[in-house]
Amino acid sequence: MIRILLLSCFFLSLVGCAAPSTVRVQVDAEAMAGEAAIQKQLAFDKQSEYSDRLNNISSVILRSAAPMCPEDQGKTMSIDAADKKMFGKDWETEANVKFGVGDQFVITWVSPTGGGAEADLQVGDRILAVNGTDYGSAKKERNQFLNSLRAITETTSDFATLIVDRSGEKRSVSVPLKQQCNFDVRLDPSDIVNAYADGKNIIITRGMMRFATKDEQLALVISHELGHNVMNHMDKKMTNYALGSILDIAAAAYGVNTQGLFGNAAAQTYSQDFEAEADYVSLYYLKAANLPVESVANFWREMAAEHPGSIKSNHAASHPATSERFLAIEKTVAEIRLKADSGQNLTPNFLPK
Repeated sequence: MIRILLLSCFFLSLVGCAAPSTVRVQVDAEAMAGEAAIQKQLAFDKQSEYSDRLNNISSVILRSAAPMCPEDQGKTMSIDAADKKMFGKDWETEANVKFGVGDQFVITWVSPTGGGAEADLQVGDRILAVNGTDYGSAKKERNQFLNSLRAITETTSDFATLIVDRSGEKRSVSVPLKQQCNFDVRLDPSDIVNAYADGKNIIITRGMMRFATKDEQLALVISHELGHNVMNHMDKKMTNYALGSILDIAAAAYGVNTQGLFGNAAAQTYSQDFEAEADYVSLYYLKAANLPVESVANFWREMAAEHPGSIKSNHAASHPATSERFLAIEKTVAEIRLKADSGQNLTPNFLPK
């Protein structure tokens, strides 16, 4: 009874709320549904555009940096493929319009400089078989097919054999396989300007894609996150966390709840140093990929212009100041230039073990 009374009071209060002074334009429900479909397709196409740009730049870096990540290498055709299940029911229609995606796997991206392009694979080609494994609609067959795609990263062969269907014509294609740093690069739909690595993946947000408008800037961000993975920063942070947690456990034994204070503090001990190291090695990855390094430091000036609070040094911060990062990158560029001019190997300088 009280709930009904409260609801009645609420609706009565709405009667007295201020209202617009003009007549609201009425639109046809069918027309609105059609416009919604158009906008949804535009959203899907924009996401694909971001994804293509990210893949095109990252694939070059991952392949070129392969000699510098010997423990994390794998083979690649430098293509992406998907069936409708990979997009989910919410985007099935849009994926079909864009790529012709259905029950079978369709190529959705081909690196302009990878093995797939050398084999003349094209977006829209339907993949019918990989190294003799056919694809069927049953869940078991689909999983076998996915496993055959994943197995390519670990194969000792220099080629993969694909059967593809292009506009009703079946063809057998021998795709050259190339070594690359074996980390997935993913696009995060978040609008926050951010990028991060988790030891296995490199994640770049849409917000960062919009901020890094120049390809050389995006390449710097990708290479920086690659540096975190190659230099095993996540594993090192976890090791430091475990060491610090010993003190948390010891305190707990005496009835003191530290709430993970020592573990978290230890995990952040070398945070700025890890960021600086990722900045440093990233320049060598860019150089190996024959991508511009001379002006990439300007990325940090643009970042400082958007986020002035990052300009000054702060020992408590997890990242170095943008002013320090700009100057450090400039010095690294000079180091690389000197090595190139004197015929030295273009690899980072490591501390003696």
